Amino acid sequence: MSDNTNVILKKYLQDLILELKKLKAILEFENTKITQGIIDILEITNPKKDLIVNSINNYYTTINSWLKTQEQIQEEINKLIKDTLSLKEMIYTQYKNTYKMLKKDICSKKSNTKNTIF
Repeated sequence: MSDNTNVILKKYLQDLILELKKLKAILEFENTKITQGIIDILEITNPKKDLIVNSINNYYTTINSWLKTQEQIQEEINKLIKDTLSLKEMIYTQYKNTYKMLKKDICSKKSNTKNTIF
């Protein structure tokens, strides 16, 4: 992940935490009032709370969508790494076989040269 991406994700998470704290404060206030009998449970409607819940849902949606994209990118990177390692092994095997053939050919030529000299 790039530094910019990490900064953006960190900011989104900080904003999400702030929204969760706001919602917690509202819920604690409502709970206190309900416990004291000041507000009837059925009469609780708080547009601010609804906006915060909607905002939290949007943050979750955005963050989850971003993370899914990152997982797909990570999967693609892992596949590329596996393909690269496989290709590396094939090249190494081919190199090793070529080296053996050249070595054998050189030894054979040396042997032929010795035989012709003597």
